[in-house]
Amino acid sequence: MAAESRHSVDTRIRERDAALRRLRRVTALGLAAAGALSVAFGELAANAFSGRSSTTTTAVTTTTKTTATQATATPPPLVSAGSDAQSAAAQAPTQSQAPPVAVSGGT
Repeated sequence: MAAESRHSVDTRIRERDAALRRLRRVTALGLAAAGALSVAFGELAANAFSGRSSTTTTAVTTTTKTTATQATATPPPLVSAGSDAQSAAAQAPTQSQAPPVAVSGGT
């Protein structure tokens, strides 16, 4: 009876070990397949959307000779320091006819 029991235990242990080996193999294959699929989908997405190009472009530069002309600005007219200038600065601001401006984002 002991030999028969020992035989069934050994058989169960071998079956268990074989199942664990199969599980490890399937897990490794699944991880490899998941990695390959993620690379494939990444490549597919990279090609589907416009953006940076993987091709090399050469830039063509052209040079043109320009002559610089110096522009002279005319100074603003001088305002006399008399009473006319002081009265113009002392006037109250006038209301404009422009529509009001709404500013968002305030608290």
